[in-house]
Amino acid sequence: MIKFKNLVVAVLSVGAFATSAMALGFTKKSELGGFDGFVERMGAGVRELGRGNTGTADTATMPAAYWNPALLGFRENIGITMNIERRDLDRLGGALGIEGKVGKRMGVGFAMLYRGDTDFKVIDDDDQTMGSAEPFFSMFYLGFAFRATRRDAFGLSFSMSYDNLDIAQYYEGIEESFRSPVTINLSWFRQWNDKWSSSVVIRNLSFSENLSAKWSKNPSKDNSLASTEGVRPKVLQIGLGYRSNIMGKPVYAWLEALDYQVADTLLAFDPQLHVWTGRVGFECEVIPNGTLRLGMDDLDWMIGAGYKFEIRVGRKKFPIEVNYAFLYESRAGLWTPFNLGLRGYIP
Repeated sequence: MIKFKNLVVAVLSVGAFATSAMALGFTKKSELGGFDGFVERMGAGVRELGRGNTGTADTATMPAAYWNPALLGFRENIGITMNIERRDLDRLGGALGIEGKVGKRMGVGFAMLYRGDTDFKVIDDDDQTMGSAEPFFSMFYLGFAFRATRRDAFGLSFSMSYDNLDIAQYYEGIEESFRSPVTINLSWFRQWNDKWSSSVVIRNLSFSENLSAKWSKNPSKDNSLASTEGVRPKVLQIGLGYRSNIMGKPVYAWLEALDYQVADTLLAFDPQLHVWTGRVGFECEVIPNGTLRLGMDDLDWMIGAGYKFEIRVGRKKFPIEVNYAFLYESRAGLWTPFNLGLRGYIP
């Protein structure tokens, strides 16, 4: 039974909802696992998802505490964003963010990301279904920014994750909830001119050895099961944005390159310990306040749309934006038609 319990924990931790924990010593690019897909793609922002999951080089991106905390330095009003999605295989995701200006040169923001399975079958040694579990994973970000010049800003965010396997009701002595240590994300943003912008984000640093974000997970309360170690890859993310007009219509292009270092070292120069991927996105305001989007994240295709309007309360106007995204995961052959997002500002 102990071996079976260990297997259940492993399957739920990795196969069910692809947690951010990653085994040490990965040497093949194909073994990156689910962290970039699980946290980076699912519900961090429907507006950004619709254009290839790009957002680090755009001052309008929300929640900035997740995407690029340096963007908080350009906030003038209080911004709120809510996103929700429903995927195949009973997967649910979403994000919530709130941010605003502090003083003349600073900004602060909070973001929460949620991922989960709504109907994961728990099976015993005889292949009999014991019931259903609803494992979930959440990640929290608290970001700060300082606007050094009219065009430059620097950002810092602290993040922490919490996951729950939801299997304690079926097995005694199982520890089903885990919390990661605090990790650090650093960023820079520059608006070069009216057309070009760029960004650099370094993710998942920690106070531990080699600046690696790692922690131990003990799945049993009596230490009868072997503990596992979780490690988040250090990530270097570089973004580029371009704005123009074609036939009188505003057109935007976004490009991002990412390097995931899947090794518990300060710097690893072995290319087999790095995973490189890219994202590209386009959007055009085809009608006043109405935008169409197209993008690609690695080999996953996205299309999206958004519409802006205002709600008047007394003499005040509150800008609101509704966004939709459609995602096709080409490797898995899965379609995700339900991705909705709502953004608004409080003047």
